[in-house]
Amino acid sequence: EVMSNAVLEAEDPYSALRAMAVIAKKAGVYGMVGGQTVDVINEGKEMDLDTIMYIHNLKTAALIEAAMIAGAILSGATQNEIDTIEKIAKNIGIAFQIQDDILDVTSSQEVLGKPVLSDEKNCKTTYVTLEGLEKARKDVARISEEAIQDIRALPGENVFLENLVAMLVTREK
Repeated sequence: EVMSNAVLEAEDPYSALRAMAVIAKKAGVYGMVGGQTVDVINEGKEMDLDTIMYIHNLKTAALIEAAMIAGAILSGATQNEIDTIEKIAKNIGIAFQIQDDILDVTSSQEVLGKPVLSDEKNCKTTYVTLEGLEKARKDVARISEEAIQDIRALPGENVFLENLVAMLVTREK
């Protein structure tokens, strides 16, 4: 409702409609809803890395993609810039989720602010359980660096976004 009202009141309704379509797609069955469905269907089951990455792509990455792509569209970015931003957002989402899996096994409830080892207690297969802690940490660093390099390829200075990615990778919460 909020998005459709914004489209109706927008100075550039076509761009607003495109942004709304991206958000709808990334939230729907081919995005967050679909990822959550696959996640719930596989509760208590062993999953392979492809399934885990599928879930991460559809849940966490899709959420970040929706926000960043919609913002890019509304700011007048070119299609090439939007494609780059989608790639950046996907990498941020994947790195964020792997870091979340890492924190579940390395942090404490006091630091994290939520129960730790919940994935293990719920017999949930994670990136860390399949790839190990060391590889997970290296992959977070590598994927985040790819995102930062792509950010630097965009026009203008994007220091805030670079710093945000770096903070997400090294976060302890």
